[in-house]
Amino acid sequence: MSDKHLFVMAKITPKQEYFESAKTELLGMLEATRSELGCIQFELHASECGNYLYLYEEWKNQADLHKHHQEPYTQDVAKKFEGWLAAPTEVSLMNKLF
Repeated sequence: MSDKHLFVMAKITPKQEYFESAKTELLGMLEATRSELGCIQFELHASECGNYLYLYEEWKNQADLHKHHQEPYTQDVAKKFEGWLAAPTEVSLMNKLF
């Protein structure tokens, strides 16, 4: 297993009528996620046009990210998003080059 940190960028496209609800749900999980073992950074951003939410994350490793996805609050948000999204979430996993 690599000892390099894992970076994640997730583009979330809520249906317009669920944008504020989606934002509220994500804001509600920031503190818990940031306190997880292995979480280095977990930031929520919104596009200027107001159509997209972005999560920028940094994790110590893939195993810690996997554990995050198993957390009950992460599962709860994912379940809500099943009906709230206009498009599937686009997730990019990245490694820092230098």
